[in-house]
Amino acid sequence: MLLCHGLSVNRGSLDFGVPRYSLALALAEAGFDCFAIDLRGHGDSRRGRPRNWSFDTYLSQDIPAALEDVRAATGASQVLWVGHSQGALLGLVAASAFAARIAGVVALAPPTHFHAQDALRKLLPYAFLATGHGHRLLARAATPIAGWFHPALAQFAWNSRNIDPRVYRQVLANVVEDVPPRVLAQFLDWMRRDRFGSVDGLTDYRASLAGARQPAQFVSGAVDLLAPPPAVRAAFEIWAGEKEYWIAGRSSELSTDYGHSDLIFGRRAPEEIYPRVVAFLRAHSERAAQRAPA
Repeated sequence: MLLCHGLSVNRGSLDFGVPRYSLALALAEAGFDCFAIDLRGHGDSRRGRPRNWSFDTYLSQDIPAALEDVRAATGASQVLWVGHSQGALLGLVAASAFAARIAGVVALAPPTHFHAQDALRKLLPYAFLATGHGHRLLARAATPIAGWFHPALAQFAWNSRNIDPRVYRQVLANVVEDVPPRVLAQFLDWMRRDRFGSVDGLTDYRASLAGARQPAQFVSGAVDLLAPPPAVRAAFEIWAGEKEYWIAGRSSELSTDYGHSDLIFGRRAPEEIYPRVVAFLRAHSERAAQRAPA
């Protein structure tokens, strides 16, 4: 099992220090060997200031390296991929680019389409103010008062009312990262032009979803402002393999409507989100084992 974090966080978002809110631990307790990657510039892979790399670099260099590390550690030639946000995007594209190495994907809140991001698009005129720097510093500075206030801008990251204040503070103090400038510029370009492709324009990542044949589970938060349900549903419709889509919210008989990162850190995510992820992965890992030659 390879887990991959989102845009402005490190692997702690999926392998959290509090056992209750560690998706990696939930998967490990279900019997999976779990590996969580820190993409370059994040967490334990942070070395100085961000340099000139992009989403394309993660895909072409970091992901193959991680797959080789998993193979070296376990002997497994394939992984099941669990990703959130940018990590989900990488998993979906990797399933096409490295088809022999990815056995299935769980994509939590993947923003592959930007036509439905009305709230986020309203911020684009102010995008010139975004540099990607200072996120870690601001998050740590806000830690003492986190959970007492719920500013509108914070709701892009999560439905903050759906997160225990103590967990909220721990996430801010330990998980938030700066965004590499070229990665940020690439995402802004995708939002402006409603595209999902390489910096050089030669590779259409969105089109590659139609070539993937692995099983995939797509999950959207009902009130997610970064990857709203119509945007995630659009990716699900393109996907060519066996697939499942569901909305994390009251319409699915959950306790509340989930946002973006509270799909992982929500108060009842361990009871409402994790089990459905585990069930999907367990079913498809068993099928993969049955298909494997004796």
